[in-house]
Amino acid sequence: MHSLTRSLRGKIFLAVLGLLLIVAGAVIPVTQRDVTRTVEAGERHAIDNVLSLVQRDTEARWGALLDDKIRSVRSGRAQLMELGTTIQSVLGGYAAMAERGLVSTEAAQRLASAWLNRLSLGKQRYAFIYNARHQVLASGMAEMIGTDLSDVRDIKGRPLAQALYDESRYSGHGFALYRWATPAQGAGRSLETRYGYFGYFPAWDWVLAVSDSAQEILDQVQAQRAQMESALLSSLSSLTLAQSGFVFILADNGRFIVPPPEAQAPRLLDAIDLATNKPLRASLPTPQPHLFTVTLSDHEAPWFIQTIHYKPLGWTLAAAVPQSDLQAPARSLIRRQALIFAGALLLALALAWLIATRITRPLDTLTQYARSLPDQDLTTLAEPPASIAALPARHRDEVGRLASSFLFMQDKLGENVARLMQETSVRERFESELNIARDIQMGLLPLPLPPEIVRQADLHAAIQPAKEVGGDLYDYFPLPDGRLCFAIGDVSDKGVPAALFMAVTRTLIRATTEDETDPARIMHRINNRLAENNPNMMFVTLLLGVLDLQTGHLIWANAGHPPPAIIAPDGQVRLLTGRSGPACGVQEDLSYQPLESTLLPGETMLGYTDGVTDATNLAGEQYGEAQLLAQLATPADNTGKQIDQLLADLRRFTDGADPFDDITLIAIRRT
Repeated sequence: MHSLTRSLRGKIFLAVLGLLLIVAGAVIPVTQRDVTRTVEAGERHAIDNVLSLVQRDTEARWGALLDDKIRSVRSGRAQLMELGTTIQSVLGGYAAMAERGLVSTEAAQRLASAWLNRLSLGKQRYAFIYNARHQVLASGMAEMIGTDLSDVRDIKGRPLAQALYDESRYSGHGFALYRWATPAQGAGRSLETRYGYFGYFPAWDWVLAVSDSAQEILDQVQAQRAQMESALLSSLSSLTLAQSGFVFILADNGRFIVPPPEAQAPRLLDAIDLATNKPLRASLPTPQPHLFTVTLSDHEAPWFIQTIHYKPLGWTLAAAVPQSDLQAPARSLIRRQALIFAGALLLALALAWLIATRITRPLDTLTQYARSLPDQDLTTLAEPPASIAALPARHRDEVGRLASSFLFMQDKLGENVARLMQETSVRERFESELNIARDIQMGLLPLPLPPEIVRQADLHAAIQPAKEVGGDLYDYFPLPDGRLCFAIGDVSDKGVPAALFMAVTRTLIRATTEDETDPARIMHRINNRLAENNPNMMFVTLLLGVLDLQTGHLIWANAGHPPPAIIAPDGQVRLLTGRSGPACGVQEDLSYQPLESTLLPGETMLGYTDGVTDATNLAGEQYGEAQLLAQLATPADNTGKQIDQLLADLRRFTDGADPFDDITLIAIRRT
């Protein structure tokens, strides 16, 4: 082994061996995992199909049972309705006698009640009448006469008498299912489920009810349900999933409709779910399809239990399959794959040994030469050693080509080092000039205001160039008449050209206001001067205003700039909309219209450039005007804090994304 590790041929052989073992160690587990997942997915899909078939079969059986129930109920309702119509016609005859004056109304009602009390409709069927006070006036079941129905409720929980009184009064008739206390065979009374037809008799404001027992229908449904459970038990007990899996059905009350095999039944519901560490019985039923992974004992492999809850019956349909059943096909496939890979490994090692014997000793010479390269002065070209220079001509194989590459690398390293030193010098000089330009640009920012203006206005501004220098500007200064002039602008480009254009614009603002105080005329003169010699068609959006700090009167002009925001002391934010004219610098002799407003005490005017609203985050989303206005509504003690809050919100929104544009803010609060 020691000789193998010292020789190049042995190292290549060991490297190939190690590489193949690493590949085997990586491929076999990955393949086993993928194959196991594929096989498990197929088996689980089959289990899902079985559960779906069981669910559909259950739905079909339950649907047929419900259809039978509905047909029985409809038939009974039709009979009750026919009887009710007949009885109403008889009551109508008594009411007609009273209308013709043959008898009094009270006598007619007594005759009708007496007739109804004697009316026999069968063993379980009878009729009764109650009035608007829910008192039973007459009934084929004598014990009901005089009963107050106010406390009786239908199957929906509604007061039976009142609900059917309202329903039959407005629609003519109604039907209801309710429970009624009847004498039991032994002591006490029992609740009987009944259904009835209720018809309104308007002549005497009565409600006629024809009632029948629903117990026969319920017994029929219960018998059909028992037959359905027996059929499911017969068909599913012999069903096997995978090798030893099975299907079982569990009712919500804990009763097995289709029990699991006897070997698993006693401990299945006590199996621990690995996800929740709770017994399976504590997690059932689940309203949505669910996959449980449970352990029946400490020494057995987990079981997968797929469940579907069928709400109409309150059943949980479940398929249980041990994990070992799902993984058995994959393990068999992996064993065959391992044998094939072992044969391929032996063949690859034999070929690697043959190839390694062709590698020659001159590689050591190249290794020593490569180690000496870092110690050479690469700023001057030097001739390579003769032993290295002769290798390309002496060896016409990979060794010769490798030697040629080393010689080529030495030449290029020298050239690249010289070029890099020159480029580094140029870059350092350029960065120094940019830093100087940035210092000059920052030096153009306005000086603090005099104390007499500071006492009347809280003013703060900030600028953040996207590059070393930028094209945004802001300025503020007092006019000779005591008013405050302010400006904010955004040049159409970035970098040094925009910075120069910005400096010219600021100089023109200062120069023009020496003999002119109207913002529109100032804007007109600035536009003409910028457009005189502008071959690159650069322009600047500009907002320029003059504020009387005593009265709050504000005159401004807007040349294509985003409208400033006015922030009231209560947090309400509005925009000073209006446009005086296009951006400055594009065309001469353009007229600009002045705009006027009033800044009330405590109100803050905030101007901004589109670098604020156009700021984007890593997902490409823009900050936008709506988010800007929402942020400005946040209370702030002063304009400096207002701007700091906005810049902090911008940093949070962009979350490290590169700046889209220069950001400039100026805020003035009248105190």
